[in-house]
Amino acid sequence: MGLPPNFQNPKSESIAATVHTIATNIHSNPDAPSVPALQGSAKELPSDFYDPYPEYNSRKWRKKWKGTHAPCLGPRGVDVNVNPDDMVKAHRLKTKASRPTIGSYSETGLESDFCFDRHARYDPYGYDDEFPSAADAQADHMEPSKVTWKDVRWGELQRDCLARNQDRYEPVDFPNRTDVASTRDKFWMPTKKDHEDVDSALIFPPEELEEGASYRWWQANRASYKKKQAIVLRAWDGTEWTIDTMQYVRSFIMELGLHSGLEYEVIILVEIKDCTIPIFENEKAYRETLLKSVPDEFADITILFNRILLETWYPKVGKHDPQRSQTSHMHMPMELLSLLRPDIEFFWQTELDARYTGHHYHLLETVSAWAAKEPRKLLWERNARYYVPAVHGSWTNFTGWTANVTKGRGIWGPERTKGIKPVGPEPPTPSPEDDNYEWGVGEDADFINVSPVFDVTEGSGFIFKNSKDRYPDGLKTPARATATIPLTRFSKRLLRAMHHGQVNLGLHMFPEMYPESTALHHGLKLAVFPLPVYVDYAKSPKFIADNFNANEGKTLLNSPYAYPDIWRRMTYWHSMSKKTTFSDELYKRWLGYSGGPLERLCLPGILLHPIKGV
Repeated sequence: MGLPPNFQNPKSESIAATVHTIATNIHSNPDAPSVPALQGSAKELPSDFYDPYPEYNSRKWRKKWKGTHAPCLGPRGVDVNVNPDDMVKAHRLKTKASRPTIGSYSETGLESDFCFDRHARYDPYGYDDEFPSAADAQADHMEPSKVTWKDVRWGELQRDCLARNQDRYEPVDFPNRTDVASTRDKFWMPTKKDHEDVDSALIFPPEELEEGASYRWWQANRASYKKKQAIVLRAWDGTEWTIDTMQYVRSFIMELGLHSGLEYEVIILVEIKDCTIPIFENEKAYRETLLKSVPDEFADITILFNRILLETWYPKVGKHDPQRSQTSHMHMPMELLSLLRPDIEFFWQTELDARYTGHHYHLLETVSAWAAKEPRKLLWERNARYYVPAVHGSWTNFTGWTANVTKGRGIWGPERTKGIKPVGPEPPTPSPEDDNYEWGVGEDADFINVSPVFDVTEGSGFIFKNSKDRYPDGLKTPARATATIPLTRFSKRLLRAMHHGQVNLGLHMFPEMYPESTALHHGLKLAVFPLPVYVDYAKSPKFIADNFNANEGKTLLNSPYAYPDIWRRMTYWHSMSKKTTFSDELYKRWLGYSGGPLERLCLPGILLHPIKGV
């Protein structure tokens, strides 16, 4: 389906028109006029269970992976893989979803010929229990069996699932901690030995590996084990756990964890702002605070921390302002989590004000696979730019365009700076000109973002560009940043490098700079996934491409903040003001908050941010 005509109009059309163009595709004619209401849109489309998982235990699967995939029990007391009530449904579109303004489905492997309405997406997680609709009851709509959600213990289900699938994952020794009940359940205050041992956390590969063997060789020989991942949800003790939020968290656990044999484990990190509560000295205080901070069903997948813990682990950083805790230490709990859970290779971090209308497993697996295929040549330069398919054409063309606008110049290996010894690999050739886009292909990314990562050092209007505390090169330290981080993925190796820098040198940058810059300094692979993003605004794709990729192809983000009216009308971004955003409006309409009781709006997989008040 081509770009909608209303993108060329001089004034922004209503959200209804844009929603119609993005989501429904129920007309065979792509130029059919949009209508203000989409009543029955999902009901007119054929539906079936949506199964994005590999063919577990097949001959092909067994040739690649160790162990056997075993089904896992779900909240209804039966194996989730065979229970229709635990499965998400999707509707098949008559034509593929319309092309997004930024990013792509077809060039990344994301499916765009399915869509999800609120019931197909959330009924397995209690949506129909909370919001039964007389209109839906009269339609072709089967209610799943009810669950007493407050009695579900997701931690027990995840642990049981892991036990059933343990032979699929590499055995890992956990820290020998005697001062905590379980090394898997909570953080601990550091000892002198913890600080003395910080260098050993950076040994990749292990010391016992034969001399001369490379990290890549070591990883290749671990390949038959499935690498465990975590999806980490960030909250604080004042988080409002709405019904929608709880359903969203359940969807992560079911789709990423229980259906996959715990390839992904869901962990909730909660900051306790009141540091007078002795959560690290008194087990009773910890338990009482935990039960006050999260719903009962999530208590055994939650880990608490506070500012005192971070000050104790990272005294040299000196940035622990209680009024600006996120700015001070956003990534420190993730760094500690990599120590607490050495069995986890990759850590996804997401915020509770983001929503994905598609299936989580399909999204994260597609993002990971795409990032692994990306070559390192001019990767930092592609990362800094917006891919607008209507202007740039294919991703191959976009890669060539980036090479042209950068005149072949690019980051090649670690970007050296004083005081930091890179842990990443050295380039296989002296310069990128000697490489035919081969280095890095098949290498898992150490950091993945879904919005551009840009250079802050030259001519940048980024307001936090001078946030480079205790770096020996000071303001001359090379740095990269991003403007929004609702969904990112860290490797264990990157988190250990970040931890090492903050413990040893007290390094500190703004949260949207520190992981990116650490990857830059250590020569680690960072990839930006071209996430499909729609814009509810009357600007042509050419305008977006020309203005968001300004000054020899550099992203607009390098320059003073501009076009706030466009940013807040994108499906994935953030808002600098309190004005309503397109993402928020679209999600609430998808939930049925507007549009009438009969409307069953059907959306393809779209990552939405920010979402407020649901």
